[in-house]
Formats: sequence, C-alpha cells, structure tokens
Amino acid sequence: MITFEAKIREQTVRLYASVPLKNGAGAIFRVLADVSRKTNIFNNRFTLNFGWGFFFLTERTEENGEKFWVVQTIDFNGNPARDRTDDLTTALVVQNMQMEAVQVAKVKPVNCTCKDTVLVLKAAIESNDVYMHRKEETKEGDSGWYFGLMDDPDEENHVLSDFEAMPSYKLIAICPEAMRVLQLPVGTVAVFSNKQLTALVDADDNAMKFTSEEERRRLGEKQRKEFEAEVAAAQERAKAEQAAKAAAESESAE
Repeated sequence: MITFEAKIREQTVRLYASVPLKNGAGAIFRVLADVSRKTNIFNNRFTLNFGWGFFFLTERTEENGEKFWVVQTIDFNGNPARDRTDDLTTALVVQNMQMEAVQVAKVKPVNCTCKDTVLVLKAAIESNDVYMHRKEETKEGDSGWYFGLMDDPDEENHVLSDFEAMPSYKLIAICPEAMRVLQLPVGTVAVFSNKQLTALVDADDNAMKFTSEEERRRLGEKQRKEFEAEVAAAQERAKAEQAAKAAAESESAE
C-alpha cells in the first residue's frame, strides 16, 4: 500500500492506495485544505462529498504516541451503508477516470455520487452491447442515468419489474468503464461494447472526444514511472541526509 501524506493546519493527514494515484490524492488534500479554512474538519465526524466519492477523517495514534489523521472512504466490499475502509484505491481510480472524461470532452461536469441511483434494465446487466443515457433527474438522489440494451427488441413492451434502480457504485461490477461517464452532462449518450466505451455523443448528437484504452494504458505507465522516479529520488535524499547526520555526529563525538 502506498502512503500519501500532507500537512493541513499543522495536522498530519495520510491517504492510502495500492497504486500511485498522486493526482487524485493531491486533489483530495487540496479540497480538505480549502474546507479546513472555513470549518473544523478534525473532529472524527467530518464527511466530505468530493465528486463521486464520500471521504472521512479518522484520528489514529502512532506507536510513539504521535497523532495523525487517515482519509477513509465507503467500503463497497462490505456494507456501504456503514462500513469504511482505509484503502482509497477504488475511489481514486474512479475519480481519475471521471476527471479525465470531463477534461477530454471539455464539458462542465454534472455531479453524480456513488449513492445516486441509476435506472438499469435487468436484461442489460449480462449483455455485451449496452448504452447509457443521462436525462434530467426526477428526484433527489436520482442521477438521471439509464443503463440499457443496444437494439433492444422489447423496448416498447417492458414492464416496471424489468428495471432496477441501483446506486451507481454497483456499476463497478456490471461495467467498470461506465464509471467513467457518470459526471458528464444531461443528454450524454455513451455506448459500450464488451465492457469498453466505443462511442460518446452529447445532447445534440455531436461526437464527444474520449481517450482510448491504449491511450489510457500509455498515460498510466508514464505516470507510474514518474511516481517511481520521485519515490527513488526521495529515498536517495533521505539516505544522503542520514549519512550527513551520521557524519556530523561522528565529528562531534571526536
């Protein structure tokens, strides 16, 4: 697990993830720092809704007695209504996917949280050819997104029991790439084939730009190498500082 750390109002804040998601971690730290200027976030009750995710600050104590704070998020592998986890990997990956989609498409995001519901056609859950269409939300907690079948032969004959309204985080298990488009605006239509995003259009049926799987893989490899280089440089600096300190102590002893 990789540890990201920041100082916010003289408090040590740590964030854990299994992959080097430096940009996502940095974004959360910046938002926490901004909010801390307006309200007390260090009280074990604070909740931050940042984009798709919800984040919490929990106080911990080192073996030496020093206090620090851990950023937690909802545990989707447990009971999301009550369980939290220190592992922010999923939340940060989704956040990065959604930020990339909005930036590449050059649109203003419309928020959808992990708790907001998506209307899902049950027959589409196991299908390889599906689409998503975002309409105006009908009530609070409704994302406006619909997840359905491409070329649905029964489109005009569906009954209420053919659908299920589910929180958006459940799409992770159905079609992970669907998480990418959740912050795109009303009118957006996204098409998926074999779990991959293949087409994206806006409310006026104009094509929207998105990155390909190959482009994302190349970018991810570049970011991983950059992060590893930064870690290696930091380790070398730490070794040099320790060596200098040891040398100074040796000279002092003489």
